[in-house]
Amino acid sequence: MALTPQALRLLSKELVRLRSDPPEGVRVIVDEDDLTAVEGLVQGPSGTPYEGGYFRIRFNFGPEYPNIPPKCTMITKIFHPNMSKQGEICVDTLKKGWKREYGVGHVLVTIKCLLIYPNPESALDEEAGKQLLADYDGYCKYARLMTSIHATPKITPIEFRDSSSKSSPSAPTPIAGLNLIHLPSSIPSSHSRPPNSTSSTTSSSTTTTTVTTTSTKPTASTRPAPLQAHAQQEQSPVMLSEPTAGEPEKPLKTVSSTKTPAKTAGAKAGAKRGLKRL
Repeated sequence: MALTPQALRLLSKELVRLRSDPPEGVRVIVDEDDLTAVEGLVQGPSGTPYEGGYFRIRFNFGPEYPNIPPKCTMITKIFHPNMSKQGEICVDTLKKGWKREYGVGHVLVTIKCLLIYPNPESALDEEAGKQLLADYDGYCKYARLMTSIHATPKITPIEFRDSSSKSSPSAPTPIAGLNLIHLPSSIPSSHSRPPNSTSSTTSSSTTTTTVTTTSTKPTASTRPAPLQAHAQQEQSPVMLSEPTAGEPEKPLKTVSSTKTPAKTAGAKAGAKRGLKRL
């Protein structure tokens, strides 16, 4: 018989929660076509003979669920005192200790704890219970062998794979109207410089900056004078041609100032003639 609508809604909410935030070492497998076809995976706890194994449990919900516990069967072969060779599981939670508030997640966590602390006093597998009490090392050795044969897959089940693995960084998406500048890959980064080259690189870059600044900014002494800065300009000297080879040098001609007295004498003679006429 199928579950009641209320029980089905309750089971659906729990399965969604278990798939989004499962307990450590516990996963659920759900058939999308039939929510009542539920299976659980329990990871073998570390430090036990079941470490490295993954154990599958099938759930069978009765029409009175959640008032009565579901029937659980261990599908994976296991050597454990509280689990029979037919897959029956002996745990108080699935019997008298069941409560309505319990669910699929609580059952899986209880089975995981049973792998850590087996109870040989209520053994379904009498051989495993006796060996656990008489020879614990032998029990662990055989349980580990059964785990490696029947419960250890070559590849980790997909339910336990880390889905938050880091992806490779993608190229930045260009923004409309913004030109991205791509630096050449040949430029060495600051981390690739040797330790002793830091000071030399810094000093050389500083020197280059200083030279560039000095050459581009003229000082007051080298700044050209503005036009018409001087009110009076001197006349350029007379450029004399240099004598050719083998020709004697000619003496420089001096400019005499005797013309002025001649003009003065002529003026006096004219004045005397004027007086005679009078």
